Amino acid sequence: MPDTSYQEMINVKKQFFKTDGIQCFHAVQSFVAGEVTPEQAHKIGMKLAEELWGNKFQVVVTTHLNTDNLHNHFVLNSVSFLDGKKFYNTKKDYAIMRKTSDRLCEEYGLNVLSQEEKYNKYATSSLYKELMKDSIDYAIENAKDYNEFIKILQDLGYVITNKNGTLSIRRDPYKRNTRIERQFGNKYSKENIYKRILEIHPIFPYSSNPMVLITRTYENYNKQKEKHYQNKGSIAHLIYQYEKLFGINTEITLKSNMTRITPELIAEIKKMDEYSNQAKFLAKNNINTEQELLDFEKSAYARVNPLKSKRENLWKKLKRAKTDKEKQTIENEIVEISKQINPITEEIKHCNNIMQRVEKIKQHQLHEQVEQDKVHFEREQEKNKKDRNKAR
Repeated sequence: MPDTSYQEMINVKKQFFKTDGIQCFHAVQSFVAGEVTPEQAHKIGMKLAEELWGNKFQVVVTTHLNTDNLHNHFVLNSVSFLDGKKFYNTKKDYAIMRKTSDRLCEEYGLNVLSQEEKYNKYATSSLYKELMKDSIDYAIENAKDYNEFIKILQDLGYVITNKNGTLSIRRDPYKRNTRIERQFGNKYSKENIYKRILEIHPIFPYSSNPMVLITRTYENYNKQKEKHYQNKGSIAHLIYQYEKLFGINTEITLKSNMTRITPELIAEIKKMDEYSNQAKFLAKNNINTEQELLDFEKSAYARVNPLKSKRENLWKKLKRAKTDKEKQTIENEIVEISKQINPITEEIKHCNNIMQRVEKIKQHQLHEQVEQDKVHFEREQEKNKKDRNKAR
């Protein structure tokens, strides 16, 4: 029912101790103007939801009449009511959804998109945009200047368009350009990209060879893991004890003909690099308990806030600068102060991410304990029943 759908989804999340992370997934199914009634559109939407997700996930289906094209919205709970497993939105899921939608529409004699239209439509999908954003962030983090930022995106297979100061990109076979500032917000304007490049000190130098990055990342991760796993009373030990339970993939299989990094590979590299840096951070600062982690985070904020205020004043001063020499001097000051800020912000980021992982572990442990208690209780009940039968 509409009035209770939200709470029903939340109850499922609580039941399986999975209340964090992505809460739901959203999809839209559109129809050509004038070819379908609201009742038919809703019926097709209900059939699609039932066929794709109905046996495992809760889904809200709504039919909107507020545009020339009738369209259905689907909101899917990220946690299954059947087994508590999470839904993962992959390219395969997207293809199956489109194929099923096309088949249902054809059964009702409705139009479906041509192959070329599908390519252009996919260019606006959430998966494509997510990979694009990840690629842009990767390029910003690993570029020493704006020109190298463009080169990295080109190495990743993107076509760059710079028109009237507006940056747009696309990736074959998709035909539509995406204006990145409009799509991802002011943080991705040309001015702010330049600003971020100037402020960021790369974690590792850019390389177009994926094997170089992966070798370095995994060697570093495994080295830190082996070095600090032995301290069984520490946060690090707790995290590594449960790493496989949380789906941390410690192996990546590369195709032998891969010549450059893909957006998907970037996500894996960044994830493992983050975990290896967390291990190094805990060891370097001798942090073993949650309270020590919270105390460290508090001190980090006290150190970084004055530096950020100083840098912000420099950016304002840069806008008022009149000569190239004056601008260069201020930029050099920004770079120097950013070198002080970036390590501290990384430490704060590690604190936050580690605490989130620890909370997940606690929830999992609690869930495991509940399940163990349940099994123990059922065994005791069964034993008592057998004893009573023997007594008779």
